[in-house]
Amino acid sequence: MQRLINDLLAFSRIGRLTTGFTDVDLNKVLAEVKSQLEPRAGEGAEISWSGLPTVEGEEPLLTTLFVNLIGNSLKFRRPDVPPVVRITAQPQGREWHVNVRDNGIGIEAEFADKVFVIFQRLHARDAYEGTGIGLAIVKKIVEYHGGRVWLDVDVAEGASINFTLAALPGAEALESAEDVGTT
Repeated sequence: MQRLINDLLAFSRIGRLTTGFTDVDLNKVLAEVKSQLEPRAGEGAEISWSGLPTVEGEEPLLTTLFVNLIGNSLKFRRPDVPPVVRITAQPQGREWHVNVRDNGIGIEAEFADKVFVIFQRLHARDAYEGTGIGLAIVKKIVEYHGGRVWLDVDVAEGASINFTLAALPGAEALESAEDVGTT
């Protein structure tokens, strides 16, 4: 019950309690997220990224965004298969198109919109832990940052979630990637 209350509070505070937008290096955010999630990742898990930009945003919210997306990838893994999560970004006009892709159980195309609605669960409560708020938080954070989020339904295996973030004014295309992490 406490987890549900905490998730609801986090959801309601997005955009209301603000630390202000600053330049946020997504490579550093991912390094922090990876260290937070390593205990959950399990043996043989791989979390990697490359080519991530520096964007204007709220670092705590962008950290929460990646914790939720990568956390879902680790949670919804296939039995007896180490999870693999890849995060990439490509410049598209005045925004960055970010993709988080995994090799887990995936999401059926018919649920592409439903997964981003608060309290929507695709599995029985006893099958997977959670409150059904995580992807709704992701959507709210992305929209607060002026972007959009969607599920790529044309993947053969796993889940592929895309979102956009505004590019820094005057920023050049790809910034150099820092760590390509492996857990």
